Amino acid sequence: MFYLFYGADTAKARSQAYKVVEAAKKKHETAEFFKLDSENFSASKLDELSASQGLFYSAFIILADKLCDDEDTSEILLKKLKELKESPNFFIFLEGALNKKELEKFGKYAEKVEEFNKPGRKLNKKEALAAKGEKIDFFEFANTLGERNKKLLWTLYQDALAEEVASEEVHAMFFWQVKSMLAAVKSKDATEAGLNPYVFTKSKGYAQNYGTTALESEKKLKEMSTRLFEMYHEAHRGKADFAVALERFILEL
Repeated sequence: MFYLFYGADTAKARSQAYKVVEAAKKKHETAEFFKLDSENFSASKLDELSASQGLFYSAFIILADKLCDDEDTSEILLKKLKELKESPNFFIFLEGALNKKELEKFGKYAEKVEEFNKPGRKLNKKEALAAKGEKIDFFEFANTLGERNKKLLWTLYQDALAEEVASEEVHAMFFWQVKSMLAAVKSKDATEAGLNPYVFTKSKGYAQNYGTTALESEKKLKEMSTRLFEMYHEAHRGKADFAVALERFILEL
């Protein structure tokens, strides 16, 4: 069988995990203790600890320390959880934040699951998405730019900065959306614009947020395209701070 202690507050999770280890040692004084971590983990070692029993003691006590931090190790581990549930040995898993897939697998087979999160701390967008097994949707930047929703776009950008998202990734979505809107406003249909019909229709509608007429929209979008183009090259020549330039671009929409 196994227990799982996990969460953002790794100090509390670790403390509880070690309390359980010590309690298990006192209850089974002859049991041998093992610790598995990223340095000594292997699939064969896990199989050995799952199936083996000692000569002079009835079971092993194994502390598995943050094995899910490594993606490959996590994949191996998730495939073995059913076997660990049926093992005569006692596994105590200590983990940080787990994604949806990992948590569902552990929850299915664990004898006990306990989460430890720091009080009052709100997960940032990247962490919240990771907990659901998802990633940042960069098209949200493009859509919000198309809507010309400056407030929401600035908030998304602050989240991106906090999560250390590369400026190039955000810039790429801005540039793609501006070019799509510009192509749509200058063309009569999707074929002429070189866009698929869905993107064309959406971009055509977004372009209206940048001018009361097609000509006005085209002029504004050309200015934005030029600015984004120059921003990229100035940043890569060391003449501008990319992150600051992008923020100024958002605030001046």
